[in-house]
Amino acid sequence: MKLVVIGANGNLGSRVVKQALNRGHEVKSIAYMSNGNCEGTEVIDKNLFEMTQEDLGEAEIIISAFGGGFKADPVINKEAYEKYIELLDGTNKKIIAIAGAGSLYTDSTHSMREYEVPGYSETLAGISRNIKLGVDKIKERADLNWTAVCPSRKFDLEGPHTNNYIVGTDEEIIYNEDGNSYVTYEDLATAMLDIAEKDLYNRQVVTIATVTVKEEEA
Repeated sequence: MKLVVIGANGNLGSRVVKQALNRGHEVKSIAYMSNGNCEGTEVIDKNLFEMTQEDLGEAEIIISAFGGGFKADPVINKEAYEKYIELLDGTNKKIIAIAGAGSLYTDSTHSMREYEVPGYSETLAGISRNIKLGVDKIKERADLNWTAVCPSRKFDLEGPHTNNYIVGTDEEIIYNEDGNSYVTYEDLATAMLDIAEKDLYNRQVVTIATVTVKEEEA
């Protein structure tokens, strides 16, 4: 499969690239100031907002690990989804894009989203609110193929690659066998690639949790 990975030199994107190459996929890396960190791939030194449809080439799937960060105007997270719409417009390509746990509902009542919980970080709330607004925009386009993938509340950079995860499809926080809303970067990357390979969860928001992490691995 031919893939384009946006943010390929970041914490999540680099894991997606490595796992994709290990699975035998052909990868094109979109990596601003990559500094040679995307070995084994074609590298385009651009940020998301500089991209054109021509940059996608013959890729069937786009995986976006783009994150605006905590210092940027949170509106950039909505604008990212507007850019995805532009890149997909008139094509039959699919994008699998990172979203945020903060944009999910807190429980099955769907009465409150994570970012609306009293005491929630104002910075994170701004990011999560704009992610939701961006997802709302792409939902309006019935002609586009996309999946928005949310991590769990705890998104563990150092956690192991268990290759064992669960998927929630109701836009709400989910919990693993340990009773935690938890996922590792490695397992999230695996889930995104599985979604790509199996063409799962079209036009849906999903969330991923690592099933369990043994105490000695945590």
